[in-house]
Amino acid sequence: MDEILRNSTLVDGLESLIIKHITDRKLTPGDEIPSELELAEKYNVGRNVVREALSRLRMLGLIESRKRRGIVLSQPNVMTSFQKVVNPFILSKETILDLLGMRVSLEIGCANLIVNNITDQDIEELKRIVAKEENISYLKVNVEMEREFHTKIYAITKNRVMLDFLNIILPVFKYVNENFEDFDRFNKGSQPERRLVRHKDLIPYLEARDLEGYRKAVEDHLIAYVEYIKTIHTPDIPN
Repeated sequence: MDEILRNSTLVDGLESLIIKHITDRKLTPGDEIPSELELAEKYNVGRNVVREALSRLRMLGLIESRKRRGIVLSQPNVMTSFQKVVNPFILSKETILDLLGMRVSLEIGCANLIVNNITDQDIEELKRIVAKEENISYLKVNVEMEREFHTKIYAITKNRVMLDFLNIILPVFKYVNENFEDFDRFNKGSQPERRLVRHKDLIPYLEARDLEGYRKAVEDHLIAYVEYIKTIHTPDIPN
């Protein structure tokens, strides 16, 4: 039996072998993969094991069944599976902090795309959005206000995956605001040297197409999360 199957459960191992088959043969969406019977015979496993492995791959959007063609590779939505598991109520605090770090890094890192792509029409739309926001005195923002403003910002990048990621990750930000008591002292902005940057404060940098100014303003806008992650969580990442 293949080493992959020996070193894991049969279903996990077969799932890995099917993905390896797809990768090794450089299959593309629409290409056929072996049938249930062929997989069972090739890897010497029962049909139930094959069905379970294929079921997992269907849930991931990697394969689909077609009449008169059998099982073919499909075009997956890369965020589908991610969305299913990103539920802050079932994630560890360490994982939640890692996700916060991803969003902060993405928001700061895409500054170049935003400044280069933004149009005068985009800026006017952002102004209409911030005009509806309440006048708040600290960094805790209603999740719907956050969603509307940053959805527009991410749309300017013209990157669909980034926009999908934002919609998945915003509930995690809301969960941290509402459930992590140790976050509150970072969120209230009590440090006198901290620059409080709201959504409306980002717009002048965009109007001026000031890349460095906008990037620094976004970092200050998310500073509560930057400081919280830095203070609370130092990840032990293997070499």
